[in-house]
Amino acid sequence: MIITAINAKGGVGKTTTTMFLATVLANRGKTVTVTDLDRQGSALEWSERAEDGGSPLPFEVELSIPKRVDRQAALVGDDEFMFIDVPPGDENAIEAAIAVSDFIILPTRSAAADLSRVWELRDAVNGTPHAVLLTFARKGTSALDAAREALDEEHMPHFKTEIPLREDMHLAFGYCPGPDMHGYDHVADELIEMMK
Repeated sequence: MIITAINAKGGVGKTTTTMFLATVLANRGKTVTVTDLDRQGSALEWSERAEDGGSPLPFEVELSIPKRVDRQAALVGDDEFMFIDVPPGDENAIEAAIAVSDFIILPTRSAAADLSRVWELRDAVNGTPHAVLLTFARKGTSALDAAREALDEEHMPHFKTEIPLREDMHLAFGYCPGPDMHGYDHVADELIEMMK
């Protein structure tokens, strides 16, 4: 299964979502790889820092380019998972990832300006199964309530689990996620169910 987290906007949790979900599934015994299409190599740097710090990730991360991703995707077995980390605003990378994905996660913050990017991407996913994941969620706020309502009104599939705004999430970069998975373990459960 090939899963991509995309959003045209940066800072919404795409790489964090990718790395946490990959960790959850690898810890459950699944074969997982992460393909980093970001020229900055954020996922690869995360992996290297974790390894240098003595807590390597339970999966491989490799840097790639959009024109190679279809070849890499062809090697993924039915019981394996490949996550693709895509940079914001790179249309070639986004299109290449969408073309090979079995499922697309659309991470976004709950602010109206962030949600507007999700509406723009809805047509771009070309019928690929997808769902919005609300990240940096501040429980009990009107913005979060409005985001849920907007997703429901637009009949936009979304995860029931929302990733909370937590300071330690910002500190996760460069470390192997866990033991607290900040809700990503529940997102993984929902993802598996949606992909059936």
